[in-house]
Amino acid sequence: MKRGIAIALIAIVAFSSFISFPLAHGDEGKINIVATLQIYSYFAKQIGGNRVNVTYIVPQGEDIHSYSLKYGDIEKLNHADLVILASSEFFALDRNIKEKVSGKEILDFEDYNVTLYPLGNMERNVHGYWLYPPNVINISLAIKNKLENMDPQHRNYYEGNFLKFKNEIESTLNRIDVLKNGSGMNGKSVLLAVPGVFYVVKTMGLKVKGTILKGPHQFISESELREIRNEIENGNISYIVNVEGLQSSKAGQIAIELSKETGVKIAYIDIFSTENYTALLLKDASILAGTNYIYSYGMEKCNYEFYIIATILVVAIAIILTYIAYKYRKELLK
Repeated sequence: MKRGIAIALIAIVAFSSFISFPLAHGDEGKINIVATLQIYSYFAKQIGGNRVNVTYIVPQGEDIHSYSLKYGDIEKLNHADLVILASSEFFALDRNIKEKVSGKEILDFEDYNVTLYPLGNMERNVHGYWLYPPNVINISLAIKNKLENMDPQHRNYYEGNFLKFKNEIESTLNRIDVLKNGSGMNGKSVLLAVPGVFYVVKTMGLKVKGTILKGPHQFISESELREIRNEIENGNISYIVNVEGLQSSKAGQIAIELSKETGVKIAYIDIFSTENYTALLLKDASILAGTNYIYSYGMEKCNYEFYIIATILVVAIAIILTYIAYKYRKELLK
């Protein structure tokens, strides 16, 4: 009898090896997802819903180019079931992460089927490509497909969340179109302070005349700045677009100097508040459409005529007062 039970147990174990059961992930069977950037964790949460735990590596507002992995980041990655990268091809941080998590489920740039556009000397501008709505939809689709492969029992759940998020993005774009047409923003030309705002500007229908920061530690030349000043003075550039929080950066300071010299306004948009992507789109559309939100540093050209006239008046008044005092003193001495 005991021998028969043992044989049955062995048979069950052997048979079960040919059957694939959905893997249990994280707490309560949830899939643990770690993204390089916060916005990717937001996309993952929109698709994964209550079936996933999400976190991210690079703190809000920090530059992916200069960030280095901390001990806590390594711990996050060790407990991850799925790692979502922005691009191991373009970003050293993502390459480092990919090397450390070999063997785990990974989503990377080549999985997203996104479109990159040229900017200046850059044939493909990768900076902020995740802010462009068509790219966001494709990134979310890649996340959906990966989660369905990892957790096939909940395929319909992930599909429903994806369609809901896609509809939300399309509805937001319709609202932005109304805003663009009503404000006259569509088709205006702007100068970018940094490449990271390009895909937001493109979404709003603005034309790009150039960028101050052209690449890592590469800035606009003096000859290009002279051309930009001429474009501004001829009315061919409506305003400069920079990132909220980068006023003190070198590109931000060059933008402020241009504003002081020419009177051109600067719009500071938000690309870091990624807790709600569609709300971010609407916020930036409102900033770019409304001149009340665009700041001008004013022109600091010296008005020499004013100072010459003022000086002459002061001298004339002094002469008159001196003459009156002299006459008054002379009268007193009589």
